Amino acid sequence: MTRPSRRVVIAAGLALVTLTAPAERLAGQSPRPTFRASADMVSVDVSVHRRERPIPGLVIEDFEIFDNGVPQAIANLTYGTLPIDLTVALDVSQSVSGFVLDQLRRAVRELAQELADQDRLRVVTFNSRIRRVLDFGAPAAAIDAAFDEIRPAGSTVLLDAIAVALAGPFPPDRRQLVVAFSDGQDSLSVTGPEMLIDLAQRTAPTVSVILASPRWQRASATEARAGVYARLAGETGGMVESVAPDESLSSTFRRMLTAFRQSYVLHFVPSGVEPGGFHTLDVRVKRNAVEVRARRGYTWR
Repeated sequence: MTRPSRRVVIAAGLALVTLTAPAERLAGQSPRPTFRASADMVSVDVSVHRRERPIPGLVIEDFEIFDNGVPQAIANLTYGTLPIDLTVALDVSQSVSGFVLDQLRRAVRELAQELADQDRLRVVTFNSRIRRVLDFGAPAAAIDAAFDEIRPAGSTVLLDAIAVALAGPFPPDRRQLVVAFSDGQDSLSVTGPEMLIDLAQRTAPTVSVILASPRWQRASATEARAGVYARLAGETGGMVESVAPDESLSSTFRRMLTAFRQSYVLHFVPSGVEPGGFHTLDVRVKRNAVEVRARRGYTWR
């Protein structure tokens, strides 16, 4: 397997300086690209909705996929069957305490209950440092113990935390979803927006972001910070949602997991395109009035 470019490795490496020892082992592994050269196969998660309702029952003939503008033959299609690795990255900075922390605990508990037998959950927390508090394969009973050790404090390194969550390797037979929550603007990250977008284009996970909207925060500030995460979600086929103080975090987390589960995975072997570099993807569905959400491209190395 080829390795990421030196620039991306540097970006990820800088973001990991703040990790505690357990998380360093997580982040020290190099990201796995969406394109798997060993199998010459590209996997693309595709969500298809009409009026916010998923459309099941589609077949290969219902889809079209273009790689750098060149139509591709879809080799395989699955729906809701592949196991999911879910990484939840939670803001535990100084402003996240009391009621909000209790909501996050409840949300993670309920997410664990929503997982299928073969699915796995990992929890990463961040403030001015990043910690892995629950690893893949940990029993659900460990969630409360992990939250009991959380002490909200410090600033916010949201971009760095997402970069850590994007670190692989990622098993090719499992789907990858990262859901990040934050109630404040990033204040200390070494990873810049363009570095993070570049890293996301080279790795497999779909990224969705939940932005809490405190009553004291001006709408313009919320819109400004949402722009970066909207780009990130758009590149990876994810979602961005803003949550008001009186809305349920649990419902929002579960909705993102459900939307990801109720999506298709297309597999194709690139044909008629030059190898190397970033390839744009265009996925279309031969149905009227549908919304299609998918990764915008992959990096071929």
